[in-house]
Amino acid sequence: MSTVELTITTLLWISATWRMAKDHRPGRSRALSWAFSGLAVMMTLRLPLGGVLDRATGIEDLSYLLKHLFGGVLAAAAVSAFLREVAGPGQARRSRGVTWYALPASTAVAMAALFFAKLQPYRTSVIYQDTAAHLALLGYTVIFLGYLSYVLIAGMRVCWRWGRASGNGVLGWGLRLVGIGLAAGVGYAVVRVAVLTAQLVGEGILPRNQEDVLATGLLLAALLLIISGTSLPLLDKAGAWRRNRLALLRLRPLWRELTDAVPAVRLHSLRHPVVERLDPRCPGERLYRRTMEIRDASLVLNDYASPCIRRSAYAHVTAAGLIGTQAETAAEACRLASARAACLRGDIGQPQPNEPSGGGRDLPSESRALEQLSAAYFSDLTHDFLAASADAETRAPEPP
Repeated sequence: MSTVELTITTLLWISATWRMAKDHRPGRSRALSWAFSGLAVMMTLRLPLGGVLDRATGIEDLSYLLKHLFGGVLAAAAVSAFLREVAGPGQARRSRGVTWYALPASTAVAMAALFFAKLQPYRTSVIYQDTAAHLALLGYTVIFLGYLSYVLIAGMRVCWRWGRASGNGVLGWGLRLVGIGLAAGVGYAVVRVAVLTAQLVGEGILPRNQEDVLATGLLLAALLLIISGTSLPLLDKAGAWRRNRLALLRLRPLWRELTDAVPAVRLHSLRHPVVERLDPRCPGERLYRRTMEIRDASLVLNDYASPCIRRSAYAHVTAAGLIGTQAETAAEACRLASARAACLRGDIGQPQPNEPSGGGRDLPSESRALEQLSAAYFSDLTHDFLAASADAETRAPEPP
């Protein structure tokens, strides 16, 4: 047992468990759950646990048959089903009867019949002493690897076609990696057939019995590539979760400042920052709600910013050398800070035209725009504007 085999076995069980938890809901395809479960069982039986199973059942080399049935027939059929679902519902319906059920079932029955008839024990040193066992081993291998190669080649075609159609995104590269993994699986099947054919005539392909090393390397490479390819969408979701969470935390100070002045826009009560930071749930939904509440609070506070404040804010930021979008964002930040102070003082607001500095058409672009507004709101430029506005109000004469 190598460290690589143990690592891949662990990754397969993690993938299988995650897939089963994800796909248990009604209406979801369970093809990948079955595929990873079959591959995980196969790799587990390659470990010393396979010998334990043989001794416990009293059936010599039963782990060899189960390893091939789970890792070859079941997993290959499940991968085929998944890829045909990717190719479209029409293709899946046309091939459902033969490819999904009849072909893998007949392959499994034929393999089991040959195994229990002539392939016990499955050790090649014993089998090669019997001509009938020779032929049974050849038939068993041809049936098993023939079916496996058929499924893998069909899967490669689907992966390459839909990988190109999906472009250079996560899905496209994931399908390409799965396709390369399936190609490595085909290489494994070819090597196994070539090795068996050479052994039947008493010759080896590679010196010092390196055939098993090559075949095992191709098998492990195929499994690692398939795991990587199917995990890319998960990594993309993890990246989106991280980005949404960071944006959520970055916008908290601005959200807190504005909604403290207009608490009615908050859907939920205020939580301690530590509690919010430690809460991993639904950062995308929470970020969406936070951006909406910031915009709602800005809309309410807009009525507390008089035209004079608007002109003064824009003159203040342009005097600091800002132009274009930066000037508009900084001016909005100054206006919001002044309006918040007026609201907290109890001033009476008057309807004003709403002129936000900008926003986004989706959640990522909107959160980026609000992060820029937050940075401008807490900048020295805005603090200077508030201080200057306070001084101006202090110096202003009382109305007669």
